[in-house]
Amino acid sequence: MSHTAAPANSNTSPRAIWSLTWPQMLMMYVQFFSGFTTVWTAGQISADLQAALGMITQCGVFFMVLCMALSSGGMAAVSQSFGAGLMDRARRYVAASIGGTALLGCLMALVCTAFGAPFLRLVQTPEPIMPLALDLWGVAMLALPFQYLYASSGVMFRALRQVLPPLWVAALVCIVTLLGCLGFGLGFFGLPNFGAQGIIWTQCGGQAIGAFANLLLLRRCGLLRADALPGLRWLRAGLPYLLKVALPAGAAQIVWQTGYLMLFVLVADLPRDSVHALAGLTAGLRIEALLFMPGMAFNMSAAVLVGNCLGAGDKIRAKRVALQMVGIAACVMSLVAAALWPFRQELAALLSHEAQTQANIVSYLTYNLLSTPFSIASTVMGGVMAGAGATRYNLIVYGGTFWLVRLPLGWLLGHHLWGTASGVFCAMLVSQCLQTFLMLYVLLRRDWARFAMRVAHDGRNGRNGRAGA
Repeated sequence: MSHTAAPANSNTSPRAIWSLTWPQMLMMYVQFFSGFTTVWTAGQISADLQAALGMITQCGVFFMVLCMALSSGGMAAVSQSFGAGLMDRARRYVAASIGGTALLGCLMALVCTAFGAPFLRLVQTPEPIMPLALDLWGVAMLALPFQYLYASSGVMFRALRQVLPPLWVAALVCIVTLLGCLGFGLGFFGLPNFGAQGIIWTQCGGQAIGAFANLLLLRRCGLLRADALPGLRWLRAGLPYLLKVALPAGAAQIVWQTGYLMLFVLVADLPRDSVHALAGLTAGLRIEALLFMPGMAFNMSAAVLVGNCLGAGDKIRAKRVALQMVGIAACVMSLVAAALWPFRQELAALLSHEAQTQANIVSYLTYNLLSTPFSIASTVMGGVMAGAGATRYNLIVYGGTFWLVRLPLGWLLGHHLWGTASGVFCAMLVSQCLQTFLMLYVLLRRDWARFAMRVAHDGRNGRNGRAGA
């Protein structure tokens, strides 16, 4: 395998952190606006469509677990290779990650298309919205391979600190989504009004455009050249580390997303008013994204910076950067949550015209705005573990708190003690607090840096040379 060295890239100055984070934060807001547009458009049509779209969207997020798992492995390997100055190895990991996610996306789409109805019944989709959910399902699964490619290619850009190209592509996808939902979903601009089908096909088209645009830009940047395609010999050496990170990351994603599906099941199966509660949960998640998406920007920046530091062999700086990122993100996003707190009712009214749905949105926001310092801090610490390749900690902590605390407590409060969706939302707050304290213990007391690729000294260039693969 070729290991051409380049200057190490492990700058962690405040200016470097900000230059890496602000485009990702802006991109998260752009993506939030895309998702907000679809939910708002659906809400203008009916609560049933809003609830059905929420179920389909959450199922789609669950089916992204394989993509995000492989991308986590690719991100760790690429960012560490970049920090060590090994650009040939970084390019090969980029090609391997994108090729693997493309294959997985096609396979997942075929399986999900074949078992759509049984799966929707398994997650307790309310019968009044089942026909509508089935109508949307086929198109959503058609978009899944594009969704895989769009997500994984964006991760590769960010792992190499090229944060502007995915921002421009996200802006393009947002514009397409806005125009398509207004035009084909509500009949604006003199376009035919296809209602629900107009919204779901717009989502599919936006994902396809984003995927092709990212791949084109990767090729133009020299990251998907023919000579970067890994051969069998390289794959035998390089894939073990990718899989070492990807398998726990995939398990964590499966546990987490399955938990979120069960959360939707808990709400959908409430003793009373389940459709409005489900619509409220769907809309509330979109508003919460105002806080969570920037948190994910800090998560991705932390992953890249920690990976760079560990690739350069600097564990002390990796830990210092991790703590710095956690503190900054939690403080900044808590201020944003405090600013949103007085406007919960206005935000609910913006997303729904129905009083019962609005009440559930306000309840969701009450608990989840309170959890902001904890949810953002644990999100960033998850990025630290991903950058270090220590994804097994994410699996243990996130999975354990979700399945052993959030879901049982949500069932107890929502179905037996309170009998409303507020019980489920309260359980989310409790589990987030516990999750954060456990992740902080891992960050401060465990040797998570040992999961990075091994780096040996290369006497030919006086730099970090071969590392793992």
